[in-house]
Amino acid sequence: MGYVSYKTAGTAGQESPIIWATFDGLKARANRNEYVEVYDDFTGGGVVTDTSVPGWDLTGTNADVEQVVDVANGQILMEGSGADNDSCTIASPDLYLLTKDSGKRFWFEACVKLSAAGAADDFAAFVGLIEKTGATAELIADNGATVIDEDFVGFFADSDATAIQPWNCTINIGGDASFPVTVEANAVALSTSYVKLGMAFDGRKTVSFYADGVLLDTYDIDGLTGNTMNHEFCVVLGVKDCEAAQLGLSVDWVHFAAEKNVSGY
Repeated sequence: MGYVSYKTAGTAGQESPIIWATFDGLKARANRNEYVEVYDDFTGGGVVTDTSVPGWDLTGTNADVEQVVDVANGQILMEGSGADNDSCTIASPDLYLLTKDSGKRFWFEACVKLSAAGAADDFAAFVGLIEKTGATAELIADNGATVIDEDFVGFFADSDATAIQPWNCTINIGGDASFPVTVEANAVALSTSYVKLGMAFDGRKTVSFYADGVLLDTYDIDGLTGNTMNHEFCVVLGVKDCEAAQLGLSVDWVHFAAEKNVSGY
C-alpha cells in the first residue's frame, strides 16, 4: 500500500474534490498519531492469484483474485470460482471507530466496476466499511439477498435474475430490527461501468454518500433507535456468485482516511 497526494481535478483516476477537500493529506502524514490512512491503486504487484493481496485480508469461499497486469494504472479482479454461493472479499485491518458526536471525521472512496458472465439469480457485491467480523465471515448472505447482519455503511448492488442492478447507498446497525436502511435506492445507474463510490462523515452525525463526486444523499445517525454507531470498522470490498454464474468486481483504487479516536482507531 502507498499514499496519494490530493488532486484538484476529479477525473476517473483521481479522488473527488467534494469528498477530499476537507482532508489535509500533508497534515495527516505528518501526524500519524492523529490520523489513519490507507490508499491502494494495486500497481505495486505482489498479488498471489487466489492466495493473497498485500496489505489486505483475503477471505471467501473458493475466492479468486488476480492482478490485471495489462491495465497501466493497476487493477485487481475479484470473483468466486463460479459455483453457487462462492465469494471473494478483501478487508483491511480495523481502522476507525464510528461514533456519533466524536468529532472524528472519515473520508472514503473506491473506483470499482461490476461484470457478470451471463444472467443469473441473486449475485451481489458490497463496497464500504463494516465491522470486522462481517468481513472475515461470509460478507454477503447466500443467494445474494443481503449483507451480513453486522454494522456497516457503504454501497450494495445485486441482481434481479436478468441484470446487475444499480448500487444502493445503505447503512446497518447489527441486531437492530429497524435496520438495514437503504439510504438511496438505485443511486448509481451504471454499476457495470467504472464508478467512484464515496462517503464522508462529518464527525457529528451525518454520513454523506457520493457517486463520481456528486452528492447522492445524506443520513443522520441521530435517527438510530436503541443503538449508537459505536463499532470499529475496516474497509471491505466483496462479491458473491450465485446460481453458478461468475460475478466479477474490478477494483481500480481505494482510499480511506480518518481522524483517530481516543481508542487508537
